[in-house]
Order: sequence, then C-alpha cells, then structure tokens
Amino acid sequence: MNNVIEYLPHGFCIAWNPQLLAMHVISDLLIAIAYFSIPIGILYVAKRRPDTELQPIYYLFAAFILACGVTHVMGILTLWVPLYYTQGITKVVTAVVSVATAIYLLPKLKHIMALPDLSKLTQINTALAEEIVSRRQSEASLRHSQELALQAQKTQAAFLANMSHEIRTPMNGVLGTLDLLLDTELKPEQHQLASASKRSAASLLSLLNDILDISKVESGQMTLRRSPLEIADVLADVEAALAFDAQSKNIELRCPAEGLPESVYLGDSVRLRQILLNLVGNAIKFTDVGHVKVTCRELSRTGQVATLEFAVKDTGVGIAPEHQKNLFKRFTQVDSSSTRRAQGSGLGLAIVKELVELMGGQVRLHSEPGNGTEVVFSLKLGLPTLSDSTERDQFAPPAPAAIQTETIPPVQQFHGKILVVEDAAMNQMVVCKVLERLGLASKVANNGQEAIELLATEQFDLVLMDGQMPVMDGYEATAVIRSGTVPGVNPDIPVVALTAHAMVGEDQKCLNVGMNDYLTKPLDRAKLIEVLGKYLPKA
Repeated sequence: MNNVIEYLPHGFCIAWNPQLLAMHVISDLLIAIAYFSIPIGILYVAKRRPDTELQPIYYLFAAFILACGVTHVMGILTLWVPLYYTQGITKVVTAVVSVATAIYLLPKLKHIMALPDLSKLTQINTALAEEIVSRRQSEASLRHSQELALQAQKTQAAFLANMSHEIRTPMNGVLGTLDLLLDTELKPEQHQLASASKRSAASLLSLLNDILDISKVESGQMTLRRSPLEIADVLADVEAALAFDAQSKNIELRCPAEGLPESVYLGDSVRLRQILLNLVGNAIKFTDVGHVKVTCRELSRTGQVATLEFAVKDTGVGIAPEHQKNLFKRFTQVDSSSTRRAQGSGLGLAIVKELVELMGGQVRLHSEPGNGTEVVFSLKLGLPTLSDSTERDQFAPPAPAAIQTETIPPVQQFHGKILVVEDAAMNQMVVCKVLERLGLASKVANNGQEAIELLATEQFDLVLMDGQMPVMDGYEATAVIRSGTVPGVNPDIPVVALTAHAMVGEDQKCLNVGMNDYLTKPLDRAKLIEVLGKYLPKA
C-alpha cells in the first residue's frame, strides 16, 4: 500500500506527444458530457410521462448511465492522478447499479416488446385526432339539428295557433248564426237544411280540434284530468251523440251491449268519450247492415289502479290484413282513392292510439274482410279513496239539474248589461244576439281602447273580452282595468275571455293577466250560461 505512489500515472506516457494527448482529452471530455447529459434527459422525460409502470425503468437507466459516466471520469483521472482505490469503488457502484437494472428490466421485456412501435402509435394518435374532430363536428351538427327542430316546433305551434284563431273566428259566426236560426220558427225543410249546415260546420270544427290534439300530444302538452267518472255515463253520452247516425243507416247501436262495472273510477271522461266517439263513429261509418256493439269489463286491480278493457265490434266491411298495420298512422286511410265511400282526414284513429297510450293502455285490432271489425283497447284508471267519493257526493251536480238547465228558456235567465269587446262584425252580431236571448243588454267595443273608454263612462256588469284585436288587445286592456289607474273604471268587474285561441296554455295566459274565466270560439251556449251564472243574478 505504501508503495502505491511509486506507480506513475498513465498520462505521463502520452504527455510527450501533443497530438495524442489532444485526441485523448477531447474524446474523453465529449464522452463524459454524453454520460452526464443522457441521464438528465431521461429524468426530464420520466417526470412528464403518465405511464407509472415504466418510470422505475427510466430512473434505473438514468442511474446506470450516470454510474458508467462516473466510472469513465475516474478512468480519465487515473491517467493523470493515481486514484486507483477510488476508481475501484466507482466500478463496484456501477456494477451494482448495472445488475439491479438488469434484474428489474429482464422480467419487463415482454411488456416492453408488446408495446406498438412508433409508427403504429403515430397512426393511433392520428386516428384518435380524426375521431375527436369527427365527434366535434357531429356534436355541432346535432346541436344545429336540435335548434332547427326546436325552431320548427315553435313555428308549427305559432302556425297552428294562428290557424286556430283564423278558422275559429268565422266558425263562431257560422255556428252562432245557425244556432240562432234554429231557435226561430222554421218550415220542416228549412229546419232540415239548417241542421245539415250545422252538422257540416261541427265536422269542420272537429277536424280542427283533431289537428290541435295531435299537436298537443307531439309537444307533450296534452294533460289528462283526474276526476270521478262512471263508465255508464260516458257510454250513454256516446250513444246519444251517435244514435242519429246509426238510425239513419238502420244499424243497431248497442252501447253498452253488456253489463258494465258499477265502480266509480278516477280519470279523464272527456278523453275517454273522445276515444269512444272516434271508434264507434268509425264503426257506424263502415257498417251498412247489422250492428255496432260496445262492451267494457274490468280486468284487474293493483293498489289504487284498475285496468279496464273496452271493445267496439261491428258487422261492417272489415279491413284487409295489408291495411291493418297502417290503420292507426296519421293521415292514413284504408281507401285513399277519390271514390272512397267515407270521408275523413285520417286523424281520428291516430288520436285514439295516442290518447290510449297516454292513459297507460294499448290498442289492438282484429278484422276480416266481409266479417266486420273489433277494436279492443285497455286503459288504466284510478280508484277513488274515501275522500274522493265524499268530495264527489258534495260537489258533483246531479243529473236532473243538468237536464233542467237545457230546458229552461234562455230568454229570461239573467239580469245585467254586458260589454262585448270584439273586432269581428259577424261575431259581434252573434254574441249580442245570444246575450239578447238570455235576457241581457249588451254594447260593443271594437278594441281594448274603446272598451276602457266605455267602462269609464258607462255601467256594466261583465265584460266578454276577445284576445287578439287591433289598437289594444284584450290582454293589455284587462291589465289596464285591473290596475285601477283609469278614473271611473271598476277594477273588480268580471272579465271573461272569449277568444279563438284554443292552444294549450291560453286559458292560463288569460287568467294571469287578470281575467276571471275563459271561453273559446265557436261559442258554446251551454258553457256561456254556466260562466254567466257565476257572476250575474238570474232572472
């Protein structure tokens, strides 16, 4: 050990040759720089890569290359300085790091070899980038389509609202004048012609209501009432409405044909009646000989829900199998030729299907050409609790009272003076004539501004207010009345909407601006009498 200094460093062997010395020094310096820069680069990459499985390999490689670099530097130094023990220690450290790297790396080789090569990774990355761009374009296209669909729905709703208003306004004049005409003394032939005209106008109004119903179902705005109903009452109404059509064709209408459930249910009697009127009316239309029968039975009860099954069976012409699948589609008819035996829009059965499904049921059809048709549908109706039954007994009007209302002469029914706010001359005449038959005086205002001026100078007991008018509409006029800012105008006077707007939400819109009640055109005299009875004294 003491003789170590006696050994001369190797560098002295080449110091005498400058060219050889420069070659060794420059190459050793560059190798050392590489040994120390590569680990730094590996550590930089390892810190920024998310693959935690390979990070230990990065660190071991960095340590291995760094140890090799230290060993190389020590080899350079021993050319000039006799640091043989220090060089030995660095070699031992390098050997340990090398062995550790090999031990850790060898089991991982199969995972590393399974990784795709750089070209495949590049292809995958490019495909992912294209997929992202495609999805973004699809999402943008979908958003644009949704916006267009929403805009189309709004446009359709606005169109239907305007068409409803524009059709109902003249229809009010037609049906109103026909009602007034039928109230007068007519010859039998004149009465027959006037009745036929009224039925035709009512058919046109029914078609309009069908279109509005389809629109309500499509937009999710169709709401079902939940009130007590008896199946016998609903079927009696259907039979009364269609008895004339059946008698005119010498067809037996049995509605109901069998015993009915005696329970009281909770549901929408108006929509149930609409379903049955469509089905029974259709059966009568396509039956020339025989009968049309309506039956109803209760299938099951689960908790507070009962499932009922209705069947409408006729002995008519029947339907071919190839036409049955399209029967409940909109605007579709079995016979769409110009010589078809029955007219119609093709909406009635589509509405039946929509309403039945809305009420939790299903429709099925069985028919054979020449052997008639049977349409069966099920419905889910609620079962009333004790409180529901008590409320029904307390507040439901008895049947005799309803009959009595129709038989009371309307001429002397009420006392009062009515302000009719309406811009259409025909409707002004019809409404005033109807009010006159009810024993009421009336005066006309052509718009909301005239109505405010008349209310400020004259005494009225009630206002019948149209919605859409020039100068000032009925909504703004009602708001002015309720504000109490106009001298002489009673802010509490009853205001009843009488509008041709029949879309969903229109009634609530009228109530929100301060109106007391809501009536639609064409004017239903029975509903008018019912509303007037809330606010005016009877004669």
